[in-house]
Amino acid sequence: GFLDAVVDIYVSDTGAERPSVVGRSSKEAIALGSSGNADLLITHEPIALYEFLTTHPEAEVTESFTSRFVIVAPPGGVFAAVDAVGYFAAIAHNGATFVSRNDGSGTHVKEQSIWSQAGIEPSEEPWYVAASAGMGATLLIASERGATTLAELGAFLSADDVVDLVEVDLQDSAGLENPYQATVVDPASSPGATAFQEWLASEPGRSAIRRANLALFGFEVYEVS
Repeated sequence: GFLDAVVDIYVSDTGAERPSVVGRSSKEAIALGSSGNADLLITHEPIALYEFLTTHPEAEVTESFTSRFVIVAPPGGVFAAVDAVGYFAAIAHNGATFVSRNDGSGTHVKEQSIWSQAGIEPSEEPWYVAASAGMGATLLIASERGATTLAELGAFLSADDVVDLVEVDLQDSAGLENPYQATVVDPASSPGATAFQEWLASEPGRSAIRRANLALFGFEVYEVS
């Protein structure tokens, strides 16, 4: 609901026509942009975005906001580890159930990167569950199975009251930063998308992001400079 809250402020403050917000993984969002079915993409998967930009040089990209990834686990199944790589290694060592989004999202790509840094290929392990689902469904599956997963902080906080999972407190959270980019697919044909992108990067837009954070979470989950 975060982006919907920001859009509400945008429409209220500017009188602009309301953009239609469709929630998809970064992979799916970029596919919609590639097929001409989306004017503005807000994504957090830099490799897929780079590949998109190589075939769509007319697209314009700005940094929009940054959140962070969190490891969430059942309350009685939290391991001691310094950082995310060490925690993933502990999961593998203990054979603890891990649920992956497995959907090409930015969260899934980050998860795969952490396994790679840990020197572990989990896909064939019996404790590794490929959900092939969105973040909300993945959190529910992890909660039902008493499993660990990697989540985007805002999504976890939004589901916190319906899942029995806790955020793992790591000594070192380096590498879990989660920047989002706003990409106008074709500025020449979508002035409304350009206007919203420019507003997001402006001081009124940054103020709206802060206001939406406070209304939904009570603190800044999605941070702007």
